[in-house]
Amino acid sequence: MRRFKSDYPKHRPPAAYEVDFTWITNHQLREQIKCYFRCRLPKWEAYTFTVIIRALKPVLMLLPPDVHMGTVERSHIEALLPETAQLSEYQASRGLWDLKSMVEYMATSPSWTGPRPPRFLIWKEDIPGMPETLPRPVPPDVLDQLDLLLEQAVQAIQHNQSFARLSPTLWDAILILRYTGMRAEDLCHLKAPDEHGRNGCLDQDSDGYWWIRIYHQYNKMKRDHRIPTKLTDGVVDAIHRQRERTNHLPDHFGEHYLFRTETGILSRGTVDTALKRLAPLLKHEDQPYAISPHQFRHSVATDMIETGVDIYTVKEFLGHKSLAMTEKYIKVYLKSLKAKYDAYRVKKQHTYASEMIENQVQVKQHEGEVDGGWVEGKVGKLYLSPLPDGAGNCAHLPMHDPCPDVPHCPTCPKLRATKRHLLMWENKVKNLRLTVEALRANLLYDRARKKHEQELEHAEKVVETIQREGFWDGRIHNNQTNKN
Repeated sequence: MRRFKSDYPKHRPPAAYEVDFTWITNHQLREQIKCYFRCRLPKWEAYTFTVIIRALKPVLMLLPPDVHMGTVERSHIEALLPETAQLSEYQASRGLWDLKSMVEYMATSPSWTGPRPPRFLIWKEDIPGMPETLPRPVPPDVLDQLDLLLEQAVQAIQHNQSFARLSPTLWDAILILRYTGMRAEDLCHLKAPDEHGRNGCLDQDSDGYWWIRIYHQYNKMKRDHRIPTKLTDGVVDAIHRQRERTNHLPDHFGEHYLFRTETGILSRGTVDTALKRLAPLLKHEDQPYAISPHQFRHSVATDMIETGVDIYTVKEFLGHKSLAMTEKYIKVYLKSLKAKYDAYRVKKQHTYASEMIENQVQVKQHEGEVDGGWVEGKVGKLYLSPLPDGAGNCAHLPMHDPCPDVPHCPTCPKLRATKRHLLMWENKVKNLRLTVEALRANLLYDRARKKHEQELEHAEKVVETIQREGFWDGRIHNNQTNKN
């Protein structure tokens, strides 16, 4: 298909654009489908032809071998439907929808010159519903491990050293995916900035804010999109490093791609393989955890929802066309809300007698990927729960004991924070310093000043500890703060 469509996505291998008709044994049916594909050349994209033929294959294989579009009848479809139960829900639904579209085109289109099948050959009621798949974000403990690896990789790159068997290009590609949540195909088609570090995929507005620009040609939504980023995320530095690496490489497609190679550009398969190689270094529930590139997108969006960002902002950040696409992340949040509410009801239903023996009571928790979230004074998740203000994670286990430090999380022994939360703590220090300076100007607020000075001292200690050790653990560092 690359011969017919010059604007094909460059991150897929050549084999992805080969359309195979050899499995169709009926010669007439094969020619009819080829003719249908030729009619769709002005409408479909290059990779769509491969997707459609793969979707049609399991359904068309169920037709009698002597049937083609000129002889197919409703009885053939009715005999075929029970056999689709052997297929997965996705295969059956996608295959029947694509077959229905093809049959309706052949039956009604003025441009179709072949035999016309019956118009209402396949009914809408014949097609099973497409299974809904919810976003699957990377578990927080895995993200913390990956963030530490990324930090070590950046330090190694700056010293011209290799790290964890991945090339610097792949480390920078993973870093960009991690902090921007862009799709893998958008990453592969990023355009390199100019010698001044601007244009291409990098924009800087009048306020000095950086944006990652994604061009519409190969974007899934077919429109230009911009993703905000900060220098502290390291994304801008990663783009500049990659630009320096590609200066001497040939520009195969004349598009000045950022992640180009000697033979083409970075492929989705290469990124997949790199993340699989990192799986032994990323543990979740004592098992290696393999991340897929699209999971970073799920993680960024889910984190935004959990920290209170409204759904319209998340929609614009992800570049979705409709709000329905973004609402899937709300469903993930609602799953955690249900577990949180169930735990709350168990707490409320406890009697005084049961509280006397609560150490002997076992609370039943939901199985599967249930995320309990955080509620002040209540229970947390099965692992670490992100706090709504972005200060860190709560390690309070889902038991019946009350929250140990209501309502002040910063001094709680269950608080866990990493470098992902450093920006929030730095902003907290700035705001507290402004507050303290304002209170010092009025002696009537002496008690309030002392209270805010204590909070400022603690916040500065958290920032200093995270910068020095890379994390904050309330069990360890709160005691050290008290001793000091």
